[in-house]
Amino acid sequence: MFEALYIAYLLVCALMIGLRFRRSPREAWVRFSFAAAFPVVGLTLPLFRRRPQRDTDTAQRELQLNELLTAASLDVPSAASIQLHTPETERELNVVSIEEALAINDLPSRRQAVIDMLKTQSLDHLEMLRLAVSNEDTETSHYAASAIMEIKRKLNLTIQALAVQYEENRTDREVLASYAEVLRDYIRSGFLDRQTYLQLRQTYSEVLGHWIDADPQAETAYIEKLDADLEIGDYASAEQTAGRYMERFPEKEEAYLVMIKLYYVLRLPHKLEAALEQLKRSPIRLSNKSITIVRYWSKGG
Repeated sequence: MFEALYIAYLLVCALMIGLRFRRSPREAWVRFSFAAAFPVVGLTLPLFRRRPQRDTDTAQRELQLNELLTAASLDVPSAASIQLHTPETERELNVVSIEEALAINDLPSRRQAVIDMLKTQSLDHLEMLRLAVSNEDTETSHYAASAIMEIKRKLNLTIQALAVQYEENRTDREVLASYAEVLRDYIRSGFLDRQTYLQLRQTYSEVLGHWIDADPQAETAYIEKLDADLEIGDYASAEQTAGRYMERFPEKEEAYLVMIKLYYVLRLPHKLEAALEQLKRSPIRLSNKSITIVRYWSKGG
C-alpha cells in the first residue's frame, strides 16, 4: 500500500516538475531528486519557484529596443528613411551571421541579432525577421515582431511622402526612381493582401511609365514595367513597353529576351519566332543564357 502511494507520489512530482521546468532538464532532475528524497515536501517545490530577475544583458536589449522604436517614431519620412538594400557582399555575410545567431542555443545572441536587424531596418532582413518571429524564445519572437512592424510603418510613411511628391511633379527623375524602388520593395515584402497588391502593382506600372518618359535611358524601368504589366493583365501596355525597349536599346540582348518572353506569355508563336530570328541575326555577342534560349526555341520549345 505504502509503495503504491509512493509510486503515485513520484509520478505526480515528475509530471509537475517536468511541465514547470521543461526548458531546463538539469534543474528538473535536481528538483525531482529532492522531491523523491523528501516526500510531501518535494511536492510543493514546483509551486515555490522564485521568479528569476532579468539579467543586465536582457535589460540592456529592451532599453535598446525602446530607444530604437521611440527614435524611429520621430523620424521625418523621406526617400531614404529606410535602408532598402545593403551591398551584395555585405548582405550575404549579414544573412549568414543572422541565420547562425538564430540557430544557436545562446538566447542573448539570438535576441541581439534581432536588435541589430532593427537598427538597420533593411528590407533584406525581412525573411530572417519572419523566421525569428516563429522562434521558440518568446523574447526573440517579440523583438522580431516589433522590428517587422517598424519596417512596415516606415515603408507606409515613405510611400505616402513620395506619393505627394509624385503627384506634384511627375517628371522628376529622382522622385520617380525613388518612388518606383519603394513601391517595388513594398510589393515584394509580403505585407499586402491580394487586392492591395494588385492596386500597388497598377500604381507601380504607372510610375515606371512616367520614369521611362522622364529618363529614357533607365533600362531597368522597361524590364520592371513589362513584368508589372503582364501581371496585372495589361498586355497592350506590355507590348508597347517591349517595343520602346527594343527601339531604345537595340544593342542589348535583354531587349530581345523580353520580347520573346512577352510573346510566349501571350501565346503568339509567330511573333515569338520573329523575335527569335531577329536575335539570331543581330550582331550582339550572346551570353550563355541567350544561347540556351535560342537553342531551346529553335528546336520548337
